Amino acid sequence: MMQTVFSKKIVFKSIIFASMFFQGIAVFAQTAAQKPAMDEEHPKKIADSKDRIVFDVNYDAPGIKQIPRSPGVNIYLMWDYPFGHGPLSVAFGAGLSSHDVSSNAQIIYSLDGKYTSLVPLVTPYKINKLSCNYVEIPLELRIRTRGKNSFKMAVGAKGGYAYNIHTKIVDNDGKRKIYDIKNVDPLRYGVTFRIGYNKFDLQGFYSLSQLFLAGKGEPNMIPYSIGVGILLY
Repeated sequence: MMQTVFSKKIVFKSIIFASMFFQGIAVFAQTAAQKPAMDEEHPKKIADSKDRIVFDVNYDAPGIKQIPRSPGVNIYLMWDYPFGHGPLSVAFGAGLSSHDVSSNAQIIYSLDGKYTSLVPLVTPYKINKLSCNYVEIPLELRIRTRGKNSFKMAVGAKGGYAYNIHTKIVDNDGKRKIYDIKNVDPLRYGVTFRIGYNKFDLQGFYSLSQLFLAGKGEPNMIPYSIGVGILLY
């Protein structure tokens, strides 16, 4: 008799436990099913992609003695992809850069044309500059605060190909442009940095490649630039 009562108690408690267990599963499943709808009503996300059109004005330096008036311009179309719900994003794109370096340097070639030297220009001149133009692919890791007006910083790299490099000189004999400068490395790559607020920033570039091909031109000609940028969209 005692064994039968004990068995009934076990069965009764087991039924209650099982009922509570399955009720808990049902509540959990219902909550999980409703969660996406709640998330759709109140989505969690970082600010929308931005800073997709980048326009920079630079001061450029290839490592030669130059005149302070050495402007450069970059313009890029960027694709900005945020990482989840945090402040980080990655951006990459394509664009053009143009650098006019005014200096006292004159390009001289060796007799066989296999080596390019830069020597001081001794005759009077009004304009003497080297113009370097590249097609480039930039890549940036970005961090920015939330809000419409945000603080932002980015580190990255870019690589490019020179589609036009020439010199321009204006002196007493008139204006001359010389294209197809010999022994210039057509590939350029380096690291970038920018820091700013809202639509404006300070930016810089330091090349990890030299202006001339190794052993075929002036050594240690390392281009770099600093300037201001405008983030249009």
